[in-house]
Amino acid sequence: MKEEIKRINKLVADGKLSPEDAADLIDAFYNSERQESAHGEASQTMPPQSGTGGNGASDPAEPTGPSGPKEYASESKPRDPFRAIIDTAERLGKEFTENVDWKGVSDSARTNAKKGLETLKSGLEEVSKGKFNMNWLFSTTTREVRLPLVLAEGQLLKIENGSGHVTVVPDAVESYVIAHVKVRGANQDDAKAKADRYTLVVENSDHAVEIKQPHETGLDVDLEVFVAATPAIEVKSEAGNVTIKDTKNSCRITSTDGRIDLSGLEGPIEVQAYSGEVYLSNSNSTNVLIENKAGDISLEKVTGNMNVRSASGNISIRGSSGKSVAVEAVSGDISIDLVEPVSGSMSVRTVNGNAWISIPDGSDARVAVTTLRGMAETSIELQDRAQNDQRITGRLGDGNGTIDISAVTGNVSLNLRNSA
Repeated sequence: MKEEIKRINKLVADGKLSPEDAADLIDAFYNSERQESAHGEASQTMPPQSGTGGNGASDPAEPTGPSGPKEYASESKPRDPFRAIIDTAERLGKEFTENVDWKGVSDSARTNAKKGLETLKSGLEEVSKGKFNMNWLFSTTTREVRLPLVLAEGQLLKIENGSGHVTVVPDAVESYVIAHVKVRGANQDDAKAKADRYTLVVENSDHAVEIKQPHETGLDVDLEVFVAATPAIEVKSEAGNVTIKDTKNSCRITSTDGRIDLSGLEGPIEVQAYSGEVYLSNSNSTNVLIENKAGDISLEKVTGNMNVRSASGNISIRGSSGKSVAVEAVSGDISIDLVEPVSGSMSVRTVNGNAWISIPDGSDARVAVTTLRGMAETSIELQDRAQNDQRITGRLGDGNGTIDISAVTGNVSLNLRNSA
């Protein structure tokens, strides 16, 4: 068991398993090992059965090959399924191991060690073959809950969801929420009991309506929210897509994992995403702030000051405009097409990637196009132009604004947009 413990510690270090889950899992399987050992000792005290030659000799030992005993060949080995769990968890990416209900794994092992271990072994083998359905372990049941929302103009709509998609769209008549609930349990009775006691939490105050999930393990809830008003919206989502369309107000999104799709918004827009693509379209905002750790960011037909940053992913801004535009990518390409002349501040920076920028005629700004390792290029006629392979400077109009485009490793290009 010591080697398996070391491997579990490595899973914790790699972020595939939390320390709490690791401790619970180790305890559960130590318990199962003790149960198997006790069962084995009891079997050894039984009198010899007929067919053993009368001298108590056991059957011949299991044959072994050059690589040792055949894995999973005998159900008498309590450690084999445990090893299978660790083997597969090491092969799986973090995004899959995070979706396993490890507490349920531990509880199942404690309740029925042999059944729990064999179920885990079978399920994890399926996962290792590319069948990434993490509901293999437990029985599931579904339920649908609909609740009315008392949502007035000027109130904030706040939504918190752990696992599941969130969608907010307008409704011409009334405001309400539908929760599509999937509950996992150790068995069908456990899943049904969890589903029966599920209650969607809706809290009202003078300034906000808040939708939350109860504290329950094994819960996946897709939320559909329909609003007759035009509320400002805040969403916190752990795992799942977030879609907000045509709500005609401001929006603030915090997401750990999942695609974010926003359109038809007005007012400030803020997105803090850890992993997943971000799409924003057809929106008129005073300020747009989007930060993404891993995933592409796309803006189309967006008006407003923009501050867009991605640690790993491409950034595309099409058919948009803003007095102030700041775009940064650590690893990824940047493509920007502005529909209004630049007279304010435009800053575009990428560490490892290319940058292509197109602007309409009539811009009024000082221009600098620079790369450390790559080529700098512009087809625009600049006043006071100075140029070499890696840097171009000059002026458009009176030079009241600034256009600063730079890359550390990558090519950079500034050109006039095609108005056709």
